Amino acid sequence: MEKKAQAWGFDLMIALVIFIGGLVFFYTYSLNYQQESQEKLDEMLFEGDFIAESILSEGFPDDWNENNVVKVGITNNNKVNETKLENLYNLANANANSLGYAKTKSLLNTRYEFFFNFTDEIIFGGVPILEGGIGKNYAAQSYDNLIKINRFTIYRDEPVTLSLYVWDDGL
Repeated sequence: MEKKAQAWGFDLMIALVIFIGGLVFFYTYSLNYQQESQEKLDEMLFEGDFIAESILSEGFPDDWNENNVVKVGITNNNKVNETKLENLYNLANANANSLGYAKTKSLLNTRYEFFFNFTDEIIFGGVPILEGGIGKNYAAQSYDNLIKINRFTIYRDEPVTLSLYVWDDGL
């Protein structure tokens, strides 16, 4: 009988070591996972703010178009310039999966996908655009993380909110 008790005690010690090891692994993983998520969110917010500031800048050169753009921007004197807005639309939305969208992402210096619109419809030549905004429409995409950044500006002599959506496509 003494041998059975000793074997049972040894089994109990092994099980206890495995259980404690599992708990340590679980808590270590849980703490690191939350930290990684927070770092990802902080990075996306930083890049989203940078994209919003770039879009609401004047761009370079001041009269940029699809062929000579160095830095995209849609404003002049803190108001949306409709010519620049249309140029950005043509660059980014010619085909959202085309080289134009990739070039726009490169000009905005981001690896994240983006889409922005205003509280008012974007209108070119009296016709609202079908896409509802500029960039890849996030509603039609799959994504791991999505953030929204709002900025106020003037469009067509009315105060509007620019809503910028930035997401990670998980690739």
